[in-house]
Amino acid sequence: MKHKNLFLAVLVSVSLLFCSCLSACTEETQNNGGSGNKDSHEDKNTAATALLHYSFDEDGGYSTKDSVSGESYNINYVFSYTNAANLFKEPSEPLRKAGVKGHSLYMDGFSTYLTDVDFETPKSAITLSAWVAPRVFENLVNYGDGSEAAGHPRMTAVINKGDIEMCEGFLLGYGRLGLWGVQLALYNTEVDEYFVVGFYDPINALPLYEWSHIAAVFDGESGYIALFYNGERAYEAYVPELSSCRIVDSEEPLYIGKYVNPQVEFGISRQRISGLLDEVSIYSGALTPKDINNVYSDTDYSGHPTLDFSEIELDSSVYAGDRYRPQYHAIPPAVWMNEPHSPFYYKGRYHVFYQHNPAGPYWSQIRWAHIVSDDMVHWEYVKDAVVPTPEICPEGVWTGGAVIGPDGKPWLAITAGTNTTTWSIQHVAFAHAVDPDDPDLTDWVVEDTVTLPHPNDDSQGEINQFRDPFVWYDDGVYYMMVSTSIPNAGGSANIYTSTNMHEWEYRGYLYQCDYGRYPQQGAHWECVVMFPITTKDGTVTKYVLFDCPQYTVDGYVVDCYYWIGTFDKNTCRFIADNDEPQLFDLGRGVFTGQNGYCYLTEEDIASGKTSYEQGRTILYAIAQGKDAGTAQNYTAGWAHNFAIPLELWLSDDGRQIIREPIKEAQSLRRNVLYDNQGEVKTAAEVNAAISEIRGDLLEIRATISLDPTAAAYSGGISLRYNKNVVNSQTERTDIVFSNEGVYVERAQSSLLDYVSKQPSRLYPSVKTEYDVVILLDRSMLEVYVDGLSSFTLRIYPKYSDSDYLRIFDDNAGVTFKSLQIYEMGSAYSDTVVPAYYGNVGSLGGS
Repeated sequence: MKHKNLFLAVLVSVSLLFCSCLSACTEETQNNGGSGNKDSHEDKNTAATALLHYSFDEDGGYSTKDSVSGESYNINYVFSYTNAANLFKEPSEPLRKAGVKGHSLYMDGFSTYLTDVDFETPKSAITLSAWVAPRVFENLVNYGDGSEAAGHPRMTAVINKGDIEMCEGFLLGYGRLGLWGVQLALYNTEVDEYFVVGFYDPINALPLYEWSHIAAVFDGESGYIALFYNGERAYEAYVPELSSCRIVDSEEPLYIGKYVNPQVEFGISRQRISGLLDEVSIYSGALTPKDINNVYSDTDYSGHPTLDFSEIELDSSVYAGDRYRPQYHAIPPAVWMNEPHSPFYYKGRYHVFYQHNPAGPYWSQIRWAHIVSDDMVHWEYVKDAVVPTPEICPEGVWTGGAVIGPDGKPWLAITAGTNTTTWSIQHVAFAHAVDPDDPDLTDWVVEDTVTLPHPNDDSQGEINQFRDPFVWYDDGVYYMMVSTSIPNAGGSANIYTSTNMHEWEYRGYLYQCDYGRYPQQGAHWECVVMFPITTKDGTVTKYVLFDCPQYTVDGYVVDCYYWIGTFDKNTCRFIADNDEPQLFDLGRGVFTGQNGYCYLTEEDIASGKTSYEQGRTILYAIAQGKDAGTAQNYTAGWAHNFAIPLELWLSDDGRQIIREPIKEAQSLRRNVLYDNQGEVKTAAEVNAAISEIRGDLLEIRATISLDPTAAAYSGGISLRYNKNVVNSQTERTDIVFSNEGVYVERAQSSLLDYVSKQPSRLYPSVKTEYDVVILLDRSMLEVYVDGLSSFTLRIYPKYSDSDYLRIFDDNAGVTFKSLQIYEMGSAYSDTVVPAYYGNVGSLGGS
C-alpha cells in the first residue's frame, strides 16, 4: 500500500480541474440545472439509504434521538449532570432554539457535541447534509506539512469521523471567513493508494447569524463529487482519480459538532460549532441534485428559513447561579472578553465595545462585541459590531477607538489584523454605523480601504507593533494615537492629526520615557489612552497618559501605568511632570487593558460647556479572571468582565489621580443592610450589629479611624468571612490597615487549591483615618481608599457560608465614624439567581 505520492498527484489534478473547468461547469449548472450536462448526476439511480438523522426536536433533555435507528445519544455539554461535581452552577440541559424544522441545538462553540458510537462508514458512496447557522468563523491554520492532509485547511467540524491528518474518514465543515467544504480520506483499489482530497465551495461563503444548508455528495465508483449550498449545486465534477475509491474507515466514533483531533488553545478544544445546528443527515449512497433540493426544502418555511437574532445570540441564562460570575458589572453574555474600548456617547446612549471570542472562553478569532446603556451601569447586548472581513481585517479586529466624526456620526477606528507577509500585520481602518438613527447602532460596515497603514520601515514604530488607535476631537482637530514601540527604546505611541478623518499627518512619538531607567513601562505599549483630568473645583486641568505594557523578559506583571503632565497641541507632545511611570491599581494584574473617554452630553452643551477639556472623564478596564487559573475557563464557560467604570479627577495638589466609581452605580442598590452615619462605633459594636449580615453582592462605604496601641498594628474589614474553623481551615479576605499601609490579604480567601491567594500590593499610606468604598460582586472585589488608591482583585471562596462580614482589630484601635452596607442588584434583570453551592455545601456542614 502506498501513501502521499498519488495524494500529491490527485491534489494537482483536482486543483487543475478546479481552476480550469469549474467556471464552465458552474455556469452550465446554474443555467439549466445540469440537465444539459451529459455527466450530470441528476438522473443517476443511486439507491441512497438514510443512515442517520438528528432533528434535535426534543423539548429538552440531555440526549437526542437518531430517527433512523431509534437510538438516543447523550449530548456532550459542559453544564451537564455528568460534570456536576466540577461545576460552579447547577447542572443544566443543552439548549434548544428555533430551528429550520422544529427545534435546533444551541452550540456553545467549545463543549457541545454529539458522539455516535454505532455509526458505520459506508464503503464507497456517501452524502452528508446539515443546516448550520454560525456565530463565528475560526481562524484555524492548515494541516501540518508532515500530515496526509498537508495544504488543506482545518475546519470547524459539522460531521466528522476519523482523523483526516491520519488519512482516515471524512469531514464536512467550515472555516476561515465562511469557507466550507468536505474532506475525504480515500483508498484507490485499482492502484493501491491512500490519499486525502478536499473540495471547497468556490462561489458561496457562509454568512454569520443565518441558516445555511450544506451538503456534500461522493460516489467512489464513478469519481463523482459535488457540493450543494442551499439546495443548489455549487460544485460538481467527475474526477477520474477518484473513481474506484472507497472511504478509509476509522475506529473513532462519529462526531456531530466536534473534530476528533482538534487544535487546542489554553486547554480548550477548537473546531467546534458556535451557533445553531439542525437536521443533520448521512446517507449511504450519492443523492441526486433533485434529492438534495428536496432535503433543503423540507423545513417549516415556504422559502429559505429565516432566523431571528434572539435565537442565535449568546445566551447568558446558561450561567444562572454561577457562584463566581459577577451580577452588576458589565460582562459579556457568554465565553470570552479582552479589554473594553472605544466608548462614546451618542444621542443619549452610551456605547462600549470589547474584544471578544464567541467560540469559547479563550483568546482567538478576536472581534468587536458591543453593549449599550442609558447610564453606563445597566447594559444591553447588541450583535457583534465589527467582525473579520476578507479584504481589510481577515486575521482579527483588535482594539481601537471611537469619535464623533465630521459628519456628526460615530466612527470606529479599528486595528485591522492582516495576514500579509510584506511587513506589518496591523493597520488602522474605519467602520461606520449602517443606520445612525438606530438607537442601538446595531450594524456596522468596515471601509474597503486601510486609512492608516503601518509603514514598511521603523519610522513609525517596530514591525507588528501598531495597534489600539485612540481618537479624540478638540477644537477643529482630530487626534489619533497608535500604540507602538520605539526600536530598542521601549514603548510609546505614534500621534497623528487630521481635519477630515481620512488624511492624517504623522506628528512623531507622543512621549518617550527612558526605558533603561524605567523598564516597568514595557518594551511595547498597548491600549495607550490620554485624557484631560481636572480638579473638582475646575481650576486646574492636566492630562493623564495610560499604557498597558508588554514585556520581552520575565519577571513583570502586565498592569496599568500612567503619567500626569501636559499636552502641547501644537507639537503633539506629552510632557510628564514626573517620568517615572505610576502604577494605577494595586491588585496585581487584574485591572488592565484600560480605555475611556472624555465626553459632553447634550445637557452639558446646553449649560455652556463646549470644549473637550470640560467633559467628564471616565475610565474602563478589563477585570481579569486569571486568578482562578485558565484551566477553570472550560468548566466555568466564561472568562473576564469589566471593572466598574471610574470617574477621574486631578487631586488638588496636581500630582495624583482621584478615582471613584461612577455615581450611576448607586442605582444598583437594592436594600440598606446597615447604616450608621451619626455615631462613632467600636469594632465590637459594629460586629454585634452586622453579625448576621450575609451577601456576595455588596457595596460598603466607611470612614474608618485608627488609634494604635502598639508600634505594629493591623485592623480592618473581613469579607466573605466564614464563622467556622474546621481542621484549622477557614475562609476570609481581609482589607488591612496597618502600620505599613493598606493592602488586601487573600491568604485565606479560598480553600480551593488552584486559585491565586497572593496579597495585593501595598498602598504605603499610614494615617489615622481612611475613607473606603468596597464593591463585592461574587468573585469581583474592588476597594477604593481615599479616592487615591484602588485594589481590583478576584476571590473564590469554596463554601456557601463564606459570606459574612467581620471587623478585626489587632492593636489598631479601630472605630467607625460611618458605615453603610448595601445589598446590590443585577445590572441585567430584576432578580438574581442565588449562588449555587450544591456540589460543595458549607464549611460548617449545615
